[in-house]
Amino acid sequence: MAGEPTPEDEDAGSDENLATVAGKLGASVSSSDAPTRHGSGASTHGASQRGGSTLTADQALAADELQRTRLFLKVSAVLAGTLMAVTPFLSGGRAVRIGVTACAAVVVAVTLWFARTLRDDRGYSSRLWWAVSSILIVATCIGIYFIGVFSPAPMVGTLGIYFLCLGSSFAIALSSYLAGAILHAAPALAIAFGLIRDPGLFDAPDATVHDKLIAALMVQIVFGLTFLLARGSRRATRDAIERLHSALLQVQKREALLAEAHLDLDRALRGGFGGRYTDRRLGPFVLGEVIGRGAMSEVYRARHADDGSAAAVKVLRDLGADSGQLRRFLREAHIVSSLKSPHVVRVLHFGNFDGRVGDDAPPYLAMELLTGHDLAWHLRRERRLPPERLLELVDHVADAIGEAEAAEIVHRDLKPQNIFCAEPLPSEGHAEGAGPRVWKVLDFGVSKLTSSTGTLTRGHIVGTPGYMAPEQARGGEVGPRADVFALAVIVYRALTGRPAFSGKDMPRVLFDVCYAQPAQPSRMVAVPADVERALALGMAKHPEERLATTLELARALRAGFEGALSPDLRARADALLAQIPWGFRPSR
Repeated sequence: MAGEPTPEDEDAGSDENLATVAGKLGASVSSSDAPTRHGSGASTHGASQRGGSTLTADQALAADELQRTRLFLKVSAVLAGTLMAVTPFLSGGRAVRIGVTACAAVVVAVTLWFARTLRDDRGYSSRLWWAVSSILIVATCIGIYFIGVFSPAPMVGTLGIYFLCLGSSFAIALSSYLAGAILHAAPALAIAFGLIRDPGLFDAPDATVHDKLIAALMVQIVFGLTFLLARGSRRATRDAIERLHSALLQVQKREALLAEAHLDLDRALRGGFGGRYTDRRLGPFVLGEVIGRGAMSEVYRARHADDGSAAAVKVLRDLGADSGQLRRFLREAHIVSSLKSPHVVRVLHFGNFDGRVGDDAPPYLAMELLTGHDLAWHLRRERRLPPERLLELVDHVADAIGEAEAAEIVHRDLKPQNIFCAEPLPSEGHAEGAGPRVWKVLDFGVSKLTSSTGTLTRGHIVGTPGYMAPEQARGGEVGPRADVFALAVIVYRALTGRPAFSGKDMPRVLFDVCYAQPAQPSRMVAVPADVERALALGMAKHPEERLATTLELARALRAGFEGALSPDLRARADALLAQIPWGFRPSR
């Protein structure tokens, strides 16, 4: 099945809409919402969990553990405080009652102090929690010793063991169980065999050694089952969250792909039929059916009147009084014809730019007719590209954009629809589907000359929201690094099967482009860490932190797949991800 390039131009109306959205977006984002370039990694990570669209199983369990710890501390303080209040009224020796009260006081003091520390999420650390839990275990076991190892008091220990064993640290879980078991078993056995006197407030003077051993064994069995139950519950919860997270990711992917497919379907429905200039002759070309349509132009299948060779002729239509569109169209003709890269669509002829525009003589641009499909078509069918094919695409696109960069040209609208996979024609001596693939960059209609101080877009934002760089979305100065950002976003889409930035409305997409970070690629597909680093450098929010050229991005990605990214680039990427980690999305 053959397809052709379908360049899509931006009209003034869409530019104005984007400018209005960008203005509203800038006003709606406060300084506290946008991530600072030099913010701490800890606070940024916390924000990413609060603002992210979905949490991983580990993130969800970590958040749950923090909330559960706060509740556990309150419950422990209440139980210990109650024990302190009633101990003076219990029978037993004074020393025993003082010991129980002291242990309860330690528990109250430690739990209240740690609860105060946990008012800020950053106060939680595994080392500090290890120390606190050790103090609580020892204090609780000493208190049980004074109350009575053969009384119902040891059952309180199951509460602490269950809670601690639900945590993320297996070391803390195992040590808490073993500490509780040993600190109960040692005095219980010593008392059972008469090695020491039972100081408990609730002792068992009539119980035999046999009875005491059975009681101690039952406590140990309950402790062991509590440990197994807690760890099993954690595994079951984690598995359930993993399944839910995976399902949510699939839903998000399908919604994003559906939105992208709707746009492409709309483009497809506009081609493949007769147009205003069908069967007319423009210069040496006779025009056939329409094969693509943009905001200010139509693309026709055409043939050369003399030799019958095929071509794609882009015709400017509906000019009216807008001479700016004519100048943009002429600039595209000059730019594309000046680029000699085999990865830029080749210009054959252009004409009727003398200002005498009318239905009989519209400006036109004749280009090579490509056989194949654009990248969007391939991604709808394959969802992801294998690494070797993805690197081929990036190399070809980087060659085309690199030549444009050398000529001080910024494309400004790189996206899957503007990257075409040209298959060899049968006339070139290849069987269908054989021969080398060539990826070509299309549509320089909204490109910018970096050395030019003027503009042909009236100061409006141009480009496609999901692929434009943050500085482009804000209406700022756009340089070659905007094309680096767009190519990195395209690579993210082809690698993960999911657009980096998508949403139901344009403000949401522009907000995410400027301030959010997409989900981590390795959460969706197996990918080396160095590839993630290369993507982070390509999608840096600030141009000066981004890789300088598309050729640098291509080299970094290839090195990333080989696990050979340079130490300097690794350090730069890690610093960027510490500021704005994968999955970060601030609230608006």
